[in-house]
Amino acid sequence: MPMKTPPHPGRGLRDDLEALGLSVAEAARGLGVTRQQLYKVINGQSAISSEMAIRLEKGIGTSAETWLRMQAAFDLAAARRNEAGIGVVRLERLDRALG
Repeated sequence: MPMKTPPHPGRGLRDDLEALGLSVAEAARGLGVTRQQLYKVINGQSAISSEMAIRLEKGIGTSAETWLRMQAAFDLAAARRNEAGIGVVRLERLDRALG
């Protein structure tokens, strides 16, 4: 069963960097991104992109697929919280609708 409110994957990234004893600046330099870019991910202000996921895979070791699955779970949970506001009509085959 999926977690109701999964954490932003940046929280796990923060834990990983702390375990490695790295500052945001040091990690950003190693990953080849700006300090601000990494700071925004760590604090849940930016999503982990496919490119960032690959950088994290190369730098930390956790697979890019894992980072992207965590981001997708977080994004879907956020969308589910607003599900009532998403207006959609169930689609049917054209021949059923006319016949």
